[in-house]
Amino acid sequence: MRFKTDDKRLRILDAAVKVFAHEGFFKAKVSQIASEAGVAPGTVYLYFKNKEDLLISIFEVKMHDINLRFHAAVMEKEDGRSRLECLVRMHLAGFQTQPDLAACFQVELRQSGRFMRENVKGELQRYLDLIREIVEHGRRDGSFRSELPVRLVTHLIFGTLDEVVSTWVVSGMKYNLVSLTGPLTDLFTNGIGRGVRVPALDDPVGRRTEQIIASGLPTLRRHG
Repeated sequence: MRFKTDDKRLRILDAAVKVFAHEGFFKAKVSQIASEAGVAPGTVYLYFKNKEDLLISIFEVKMHDINLRFHAAVMEKEDGRSRLECLVRMHLAGFQTQPDLAACFQVELRQSGRFMRENVKGELQRYLDLIREIVEHGRRDGSFRSELPVRLVTHLIFGTLDEVVSTWVVSGMKYNLVSLTGPLTDLFTNGIGRGVRVPALDDPVGRRTEQIIASGLPTLRRHG
């Protein structure tokens, strides 16, 4: 997807991030967003159909930028573990340095019925594909275990990062999110158990596991 780079449109989007984060999606007014962006209220409707369209556009535009930056940075790393650690660090740092965007992504976007129905498409899918590519690369170079289903591991990584950031947001952003990079990378690569046998995919349990996770992509949790 290609996005317009119109300066006024980007100003409106950035203003909406701030207003949604501080006022909440339902309480926020288009006039507040227009004032924050320094444009007339009617100008907002030249670029966006309504408030929900503006909210969805925030996700699409910001995620498009995230995907470009993360992919470039991750591909500079050699092995799977280094690529995963890079993604985890950038994910956490990106939200920590942009708390309004974190609140908008993790809380306000979940208020949109349209977003909750359509979140597995477009830019979110590209982000999941990047995680999957990291997992597959790590399997090939020996960084990660090869007997675990790629989709399951991909969902585990994405779901954990999403929940960690959500918890940080709803707790008031009172601690250093980036400091969790090491523990999370260790958890993803080493797990929490010692000597636990994981059933191979040709085992009955393994086959059931694959059937369960093959049904689709993760659905983001609704907050509120």
